[in-house]
Formats: sequence, structure tokens, C-alpha cells
Amino acid sequence: MDAASTPRKFFMAAVAAAVCAAALPASAALGHRAAGSGMAAGQSIYATDAYPGFDGLDKLPVPEKKERSWFLSVSRETPAEQLAYAKEEEAAGNLRSARRACDALVREWPVSPEAPVAQLMLAMIWAQKYEDYDEAFAELSYALDFYSREVNYAKLVEYQYKLANMMVKNRKTFWGMSFTSLRVLRQNYEMIVRRAPGADYVPEAMLQIAALREQDQQYEEAVEVYSTLVSKFPVSVEARKALYLGSKARMWLVRRHAYNQKRCQDTVNHLKRVLRLAPDHENAEEMTGWLNEITEYLAEDAFVRAKFYDTKQRSRHASAMAYERFLKEYPQSKHSDEARARIRELLAGAGTAGSESNPETKPQEDKKEE
Repeated sequence: MDAASTPRKFFMAAVAAAVCAAALPASAALGHRAAGSGMAAGQSIYATDAYPGFDGLDKLPVPEKKERSWFLSVSRETPAEQLAYAKEEEAAGNLRSARRACDALVREWPVSPEAPVAQLMLAMIWAQKYEDYDEAFAELSYALDFYSREVNYAKLVEYQYKLANMMVKNRKTFWGMSFTSLRVLRQNYEMIVRRAPGADYVPEAMLQIAALREQDQQYEEAVEVYSTLVSKFPVSVEARKALYLGSKARMWLVRRHAYNQKRCQDTVNHLKRVLRLAPDHENAEEMTGWLNEITEYLAEDAFVRAKFYDTKQRSRHASAMAYERFLKEYPQSKHSDEARARIRELLAGAGTAGSESNPETKPQEDKKEE
């Protein structure tokens, strides 16, 4: 269900929860909270920060505490009257006036029982009346940060997840240019995952985070997110998808970095592990193809190194050992027969190390005979 079709009663339930919640004394409320946070100073607003592939907390946007403004003054004498006025304006279709009335209430009476109600009403107007999901997301973030104890936290984070999906689906554009960057969209999901790490929708959100990393050409971070998803939710449907998508991202990196040997070996180990964990995976054939591709490259590289070792002034035994190591690592290589034949020659004393394996030395020998 998208944000536009979400029943109004969903938000109203959250508003009702805020109304029923006991108002905190002013001394325990916003005055003693960290700027931009509903928690006490020095505490994190998130359940956990341990998410490789996510931006650090210092890079995430933090809502600033709303202050009184000459441009947003209240129209009534008390918070209750101001909230009633905002509701009347909304019912009459005066959305701009209702929105400003809610915002003014939060700024003028931030610790009143009506403040969290007005803040949620403001977010609702942006989402359901204007269908401006960016603004709605920001206002919900404010409610979750500054009124975390007064609102139905879990339901609001879930609704914020729906808004994040709508922001991806309906990105603001002007002549093909998006107003909302991939980084902002990704950070929205990262905040949601950190706010509700055990929610049912978290695996889906992590897939979105990884996908947005890839769209931004940040494949290293995408791989970390896929790995974290598999680690935290191993039996989920999303984890099965992450096994394949993470492997695909690793292959992109292997090819991008010209088959760096260490990266290749790491990717081989990863693919073997994935195919062992999910031999019946729907993408097993494709992943097996990737495994064969890298293995063949590593075998070719290892054989070239063995031949290079054979061309040096080494003993027959040492050169034979180089080929034996190659055969041990890559017994199915297309060069395996050639390596075995060379080992037999070396151990039988058929030629000095390198004399028969290096064709470049033969012209020099022929020249000496002449």
C-alpha cells in the first residue's frame, strides 16, 4: 500500500496515541534533549549503529529544533485552541493555513501535549494532501527525534518506510533532473533501518540501500550491505536475493579492477560459499559461470608464474615443485597435461630447468651449435 492510499485513520491512530500519552514535564522534555534528538544528550537515537556499508552517523541529516518565528506566529491563545483552529482550517480545505498553524504551534509551545499532535498533523497534510513525500518524511523525522516518547514510534517508522518507497518511485524531477539525490534516498532508508532494526520490512529496506549504492557506482559499499543483510536475516527471501546480487556486485568489481589477484581469490571463495549454502539457487548456473571465469583466469596466471619460475636458473627439483603447486591448486586447468609432462622431464633429468620450457632459449643454442 503506498502513502497516497494509506487510510487516514493510520495517521489518526498515531495522533490519538500522542494525545493519550502523558505529557512530559518541561524539565524532562525538549530543554534537556540533545539538539535534533528525542533522546538524552550523549545517547544515540538509533537502536544500533553497526551497519557496514551505511553512512556514519555524522553524515546523516539531523533535524534542527524548531524555534519561534515572526513568519509563523500563532493565531490563538492556547495550544488546545491553536490545534482546534488548525483542524478547522484543514477541514475547510485551507491547507496552507492549517499547515502553518500546526508548525506555529510546535514552535510556540514545543512541550505542550498538543505539540506532537500538531507535528504529526503537519506530516499528514504534506503526505496525504500535497503528496509531497519529501516534506512529509522530514516532518516525521522531526516527530520521531523530538517526540519519540509521546508518539507510536514503531507505527510511525513503518509509515516513514512507506514514504521512502514513494520518494524512490516518484522522484521530483525538472527537465529530467532529479531534485532528490541518490544519497538522500539511501540515507532515508538507513535511518529507518537504524530506527527499527528488527522490523519485518528491514530486509527489503537493506536491498534498497544496496541498490541505491550500486546506482551511485559505490559497489564496495553495496557488497557490504548485501553481506550484512545475509548475516542478519539469513533465512529471509531478501537474503537469498542478496546472495546473488552481492555476487554480481563482486564480479563488477573484479572486472573493474582488471582481475586483481587478491580480489579474484576473495570472490572465488565467496562464490564457492554461496553455491554451497544455496546449491538450488535460481541463479546458481550464472554464479557457477562467474566462478569458472575467475578460476580460469587464476589458473592461467598461476601457470604463467610457474613457467616463469622454470625459466630461471633453478634446480630441476625446485622447478618441478612450482608445477606441482600449480596442479594442486588447479588440477582441472587446460594446462594440467603440459605441467605434468614438464614435471616428468624435470624429474627424469631430460633437460635443465627452463631449457625446454622456454622456447626463447632455443635460437641462442642453435646459434652456438653453428
